[in-house]
Amino acid sequence: MKFARKSLPLIAVLALVVVEYQSFGAEREPVVSGVVKFEGKFPKRKPIVMTTKNGTVSDCQPLHKTPLLSERYIISKKGGVANAFVYVKKGYERKEYPVPKKPAVLNQDKCMFRPRIQGVLVGQKFLMRNSDPVLHNVRSLSSRNRPFNIGQPAKTPDREKTFTLREYPIQMQCDLHPWMKAWVFVMEHPYFSVTDEKGQFSIKGLPKGDYTLAVWHELFGEQEMKITVGDSGSTGLMFTYKKKSRSNSERQ
Repeated sequence: MKFARKSLPLIAVLALVVVEYQSFGAEREPVVSGVVKFEGKFPKRKPIVMTTKNGTVSDCQPLHKTPLLSERYIISKKGGVANAFVYVKKGYERKEYPVPKKPAVLNQDKCMFRPRIQGVLVGQKFLMRNSDPVLHNVRSLSSRNRPFNIGQPAKTPDREKTFTLREYPIQMQCDLHPWMKAWVFVMEHPYFSVTDEKGQFSIKGLPKGDYTLAVWHELFGEQEMKITVGDSGSTGLMFTYKKKSRSNSERQ
């Protein structure tokens, strides 16, 4: 018993060392990271006109005390582009990747789709939720996967779908509220990210090798770059969009 009592502190120290080592290792997992930026001056976001197709005031109007701004582009003061989808386009190993047990969710919240853009894996459950006190519908404009159009009255259960084929981007829209749009990338691998409000992205776990990294934005289009991932990943990457024309810049 004396030996056991004296060993306890040593065991505790060893356990702490193991935990700290594991945490340190997790923090040093290879990461592909960077930022998506916009160069030049861009018009301010415009308020969404909440009217139905026949011109009447929408039932969404009472849900907002202040004007709801278009989210077709969101650019930070430093030029960071939010809601851009960054993904590995070429070079990844073609195999079956584990499908997340956690479903992906498209929520209808205050008459906007949340999130506006997301990636799901082939075979992952995709839930559609109505958090509003009004009727919505979710129409998928898919081509490889079977299109669907689901009505969701207020206070009804989540609706579930599963995409069986790679396809991107798939536009989702609400026919009742035409400004409501979202995009879904159905991926066959987990190496993707959506930029935050600062335009930043981060992709973990990509093995060493040479890849084509792509970025897609609903208004600005798609770009690609070649990258090499080493032991520590590939950081400090930058995609840059530049203003081309004014014709589409202010559409909702």
